[in-house]
Amino acid sequence: IRIASGASSSEAEKMMNTYNQIGQTMGATTVEVANSADDFLRQGKSVAETNTLIKDSMMLSKLGEIDSTSATQYLTSAMKGYGISVNDTVGIVDKLTKVDQISATSAGGLAEAMSRTANVANISGVSMNKLIGYLATVGETTQKSMDEVGTSFQAIFSRMGNVKAGKFTDDSTGESLNDVESVLKKVGISLRDSNGQFRNFGTVLDEVAAKWKSFDSVEQNAVTTAIAGTRQRENLTVLLNNYTTATKYA
Repeated sequence: IRIASGASSSEAEKMMNTYNQIGQTMGATTVEVANSADDFLRQGKSVAETNTLIKDSMMLSKLGEIDSTSATQYLTSAMKGYGISVNDTVGIVDKLTKVDQISATSAGGLAEAMSRTANVANISGVSMNKLIGYLATVGETTQKSMDEVGTSFQAIFSRMGNVKAGKFTDDSTGESLNDVESVLKKVGISLRDSNGQFRNFGTVLDEVAAKWKSFDSVEQNAVTTAIAGTRQRENLTVLLNNYTTATKYA
């Protein structure tokens, strides 16, 4: 703690006393709290910011039934991915626990899945609320591990990022991206606005979902393959089949 914070011996001792008190309040050991503090301090957070983040991290750990190290990692990923301020991190925990209560997924699992894809989801224009809804819906429907679900959405968002960047092939799969826009355009879905700029992917998915049941099976397969590629189209199909549920969770 002294190395991470630059504190003197007496200051570090006071900090440890504070961590002991936080641990007693949150039902965590002093070691768990101190390890979390060390991680946040090494990220350049102030002592005051660290104390706030510790409490949020411990809350996620206990409510999500995950170890404190993982909770700190997942919370950090969500914060950085979506540019959330220290004072607003408790809102992340609130969102996760709310969906935990109404879905067949856990706050810890959702946090793990979100840590895999928060940054690229945000870049793609998918809000945190929508992302959590996507992850919860696919997770509870498929019963796949949440790590796998998060990685799947990371691949989907990255694929669309490649399309936006004008690449001809998917970086992950090597599949051609030449016909993605044309496939979607045939079913009345545009990736660009009237000025030729790429639209937020969350909005595009909303429009695909609104038309989904009007597509025949060939069109549905073409759309999911264009957006997600052959490896991830199954999970995207699950999401689109249950988009109303995803919206409710969001």
